[in-house]
Amino acid sequence: MKRLLTCSMILLCGLPLSCQAVTTGEPIPACEWGFTETVHEEIKVVSVTAPKSTLVGSAEDFANVCKPTDSHELLFKNSLVKTHQAVFTFDSIYPLEDVVIAGYVGDRAKTVETVSVDVSLDGVDFDRVAVAVALENGSGTIDLSGRSAIAVRLVFPAAIGETHALQDVAFHLGEGFIVREAIDWSDAFLRYSGWTGADGIFSFNLKGDDAIGATDPITAFVFSDTFVGTVDANTLFRKNSVMINNSVGYFTGGENIADALSFGYRTGAGAAQSAFLPDAYVGFTARNLLDSDGLSSYFDADATLGNEANGTMWRTARTAADHVDIDFGASVELGRLVVWNYNENPDYGASRIRVLTSDDGDAWSTKGDFDLPKASGQDGQAAAASIPLSGSARYVRILILDGYDATTVGLGKLLFEDADGEPLFGSATASSTDPAVLANELSARLWLQDGIVLGESLYLFPLLVKDDGSLFKVTRVGMIKAPIVDDEIDFEHAEYLPSPLQSRTPEGGLLYYGAGVMDHSSVDGYVYVYGYLDLDGRHLTVARVLPEDIEDWTAWRYYDGTGWSKDPNDSAPLLEGVSPELSVTRIESGLFAGKYLLVAMEGTTSGNVAYSVGDTPTGPFSDFTTLYQTKESTYLRGAFTYNAKMHAHLSTPGRYLVSYNVNTTMLSALNDARIYHPRFLWIIETKRPA
Repeated sequence: MKRLLTCSMILLCGLPLSCQAVTTGEPIPACEWGFTETVHEEIKVVSVTAPKSTLVGSAEDFANVCKPTDSHELLFKNSLVKTHQAVFTFDSIYPLEDVVIAGYVGDRAKTVETVSVDVSLDGVDFDRVAVAVALENGSGTIDLSGRSAIAVRLVFPAAIGETHALQDVAFHLGEGFIVREAIDWSDAFLRYSGWTGADGIFSFNLKGDDAIGATDPITAFVFSDTFVGTVDANTLFRKNSVMINNSVGYFTGGENIADALSFGYRTGAGAAQSAFLPDAYVGFTARNLLDSDGLSSYFDADATLGNEANGTMWRTARTAADHVDIDFGASVELGRLVVWNYNENPDYGASRIRVLTSDDGDAWSTKGDFDLPKASGQDGQAAAASIPLSGSARYVRILILDGYDATTVGLGKLLFEDADGEPLFGSATASSTDPAVLANELSARLWLQDGIVLGESLYLFPLLVKDDGSLFKVTRVGMIKAPIVDDEIDFEHAEYLPSPLQSRTPEGGLLYYGAGVMDHSSVDGYVYVYGYLDLDGRHLTVARVLPEDIEDWTAWRYYDGTGWSKDPNDSAPLLEGVSPELSVTRIESGLFAGKYLLVAMEGTTSGNVAYSVGDTPTGPFSDFTTLYQTKESTYLRGAFTYNAKMHAHLSTPGRYLVSYNVNTTMLSALNDARIYHPRFLWIIETKRPA
């Protein structure tokens, strides 16, 4: 026999409660407890508490899965409320098949006649899943239908002067996902010198196989805003830190994750600098002519143009041969050219242009000369001209014949359509460009989205971000093509390509692509690029392209709900509530074999790491199911979490590695190194019985 000193709490509501020596049953002999994560197995309870009641008996013995079921009962008395609330906590989140309650068989207390069941993903907030279930002689099995929980609360009536008892409570594993914190991964990214934290994270197998269970991967990470400096190992405070806008990292494999991590970024004049630079996307470059920034809607001849030219229009000092060349990458059937004139200072607009076409970039054919009216200089400027075109060509040249100013000339925007009225996409270069970078262009930086390894190159889809008052604004999505040299990303020699992957739709929505990329080429030949539409919520969208055509924007197609369109604005909303970083992964085996697992932070910053299942890469996708409720907001100042995603090639069948990011609303809290580095989870599929 052994004696334990027990009580519900030493202090409750500021008042001391008396504890009592309680005689328990015989000591429980040691036993082997094998848990194989198989459906129907009993789940080990790590603690039992009753925050409103006095417990009589050993909660530790009661929770022991090896105890005899006819001893070590737990008694509940003296509740401060009208119910007893027994809270059972597990070591991880489990899908629960059922809870089995054994009725008390002694004479020191009453059996429990009815019980309600609450479940919790974080041990704090509970949801009721069963209400006042009647028990026969205190016993019963309550179906929990696979509801996930790290804690379960059994609630049953309490009366003054009465004691109730539970003989035994057992929880059984259901079908679904076990969620465990991947502490070794999370702790590995808490660094003390050099790279000391970052926002945003995507991973790539530099050998190109990003499927689940990839063999011998060489993993590269890309990060966005990054701290470089030192961290005090005792206080975990950052010291001498600077923030750069992006960085890269590498994981070479093995069990010691921290030692297998390394990081990279530029250095110059003894200071850390971003790995990828925004220079190609800022200024008065000709690339501005073909993107959506500044237009009321993109790929729309009826769109209107704003009157801020900085970073949205093209201009240059006047010469006799000013021109802009458009390269479509391959010969296309031309239908129409729509031109918006320069609209910040209307005097800088072109007054007369000549349009020429070419198949090879050497021999040019004139399509005609056209007058352009001066713009108004007001926000909401309509297009200056709609010019019919015909025939096929790879190149179009717009030669500036005259302008309204003797020293400077420019254009606002260009829209090309094919013979069927569908948008055409190309890259624009100019004979010369005003090199000035002004105002908020000086704050431009690249936020790195997802990408894909194709051959010896890593393709990324960066967001160009600029300050916008006290906030920031995403102004375009680009494409980076970075060589892979000696199993590392050669960011020093990266190419920065334009793209049409950001748009403002005619309905007023903002469309962005690059939030997630899935290589599906081994199944149907395509790479699927996921994005989101911000319009009355944040909705999943998807495009696809053959790997060999990834740089050819005319070859991209956008899912419109029934088929594939050339126009990004036709992108259909597939699922509401996604985050701006996510993953979609084909599952080859197990519970969701042949389906597509979307992992995201539901509602962007809710803290709910969730999944949805699609029948195809385009859906339909199920409603979100919450996997995990993040905890960082409960102990870090101003903390919030977002951008959950799976890292497929670091996963194995049925065991998936998922990350999310931690940030803060309080600038002063960023000196805490626990903020601004990724956290990781293992999402483990339960096994079916043999």
